[in-house]
Amino acid sequence: MKRKLFLLIALGCCLLHQGDAQPSDALTLDEAIQLAVRNNRAVQISERSIEKSRNAVREARGNALPQIQGNATYTRFDQVATARFGPQPIRLGNIENRTARITLTQVIDISGVVRTAVRAASVFVSISELEYERTRNDTILQVVQAYQGVSRADEFVRVAEEALKNAQERLRIIRVQVDAGVAAQFDLLRAETAVAQAEQALLNARNQRELAAAALNNLLGRDLNTPVQVVKPTELPTLQEVALETLTQQAYTNRPEILAAERGVELARVNIRNAQRGALPNLLLTGQADFNLNTSPFNPRRETYTGVVVLSVPIWDSGITRAREAQARDDLEIAQLRLQQVKEGVALEVRQAYLNLQDAQKRLAVAQKGLEQATEALRLARVRFEAGVSPQLEISDAELAFTQAQTNLVNAQFDYLDAYAALQRAIGMIGRRYAQR
Repeated sequence: MKRKLFLLIALGCCLLHQGDAQPSDALTLDEAIQLAVRNNRAVQISERSIEKSRNAVREARGNALPQIQGNATYTRFDQVATARFGPQPIRLGNIENRTARITLTQVIDISGVVRTAVRAASVFVSISELEYERTRNDTILQVVQAYQGVSRADEFVRVAEEALKNAQERLRIIRVQVDAGVAAQFDLLRAETAVAQAEQALLNARNQRELAAAALNNLLGRDLNTPVQVVKPTELPTLQEVALETLTQQAYTNRPEILAAERGVELARVNIRNAQRGALPNLLLTGQADFNLNTSPFNPRRETYTGVVVLSVPIWDSGITRAREAQARDDLEIAQLRLQQVKEGVALEVRQAYLNLQDAQKRLAVAQKGLEQATEALRLARVRFEAGVSPQLEISDAELAFTQAQTNLVNAQFDYLDAYAALQRAIGMIGRRYAQR
């Protein structure tokens, strides 16, 4: 596919109020992401899953190491057995017996069962780490969009405040005209209604801003009432001309979901070998030391040492090993299908993000042009209205169009930012610019 993504925006193309000073205590995007990665519950769960899988590796390796077990036994009989050798009975033991035993067990991994189990556990660690990266990338995208949502809400508040100022200025002019007898009371009522509507719109914009701040605090693991001040973006991100196929291949290389699915195929192959090991012999070495704490004439030894080597050779297991191997091969086919499914899903996600970014770029250009036209129309309408040569309806429509044009531009700018972040996530690059765990 030869369609190209040309996303080079002029460096001078800035968001509204590019030169505005930022609050000294404003939360930066990088700081917000670090807070979320540290506090987000989904990320914390993924971190614990990694540690759990690492402990599973330690457990698998421990099966290849010597194991020592100790136990002690106390036995009391109701009576002691006796035997007669001549006229005198002889006790054959003690009424109380105390023994201790230390057993050393060492598996000799002649069939590779332990090695295969360690390999499988190690692959699962890799899958857990990739799952963490996926969760982290998803969280970063959510934080970026929520952070930009607060900034978008700030811009909507500013637009609403400006619309209210315009309506109030129009009301002031109408009152002067009514006092001068050149405007009717109906015009005054209409202007007052416009002010009331602008006030309602401002209240709604401020409420939406509070909701956006609460949503960001929730992602950051903070109290929902924590004050939020964000740093407004001053430039739109740029991306040089890139082909969709290139982006898709980049996603295949970077996306943790695909890498995890590939590890899943590897794990399935290891499990096949593990299932086949069920038909191989096992060798077990056992050393045992027994300590008799109550000796008797017929058992005078206090210490006894024993060594045992056990070779187990499976002869017939009723088809269990064969069934396990068949299940493992089914798991391999499932893992291969899942890998293909994930690749197809990633390719679709990249295409959607690619097209959404193209659409956002086009809408941004249209919105910029629309604001220029609405600004000029409002200027002319004001000149005509203040000169008394046009009705209030004309300037009212011009102000409404100007407010809508500002709203459209704000939406287009932040839609572009959201689409850009979504594309970065789709190609697996969204987490590269932030500190790795």
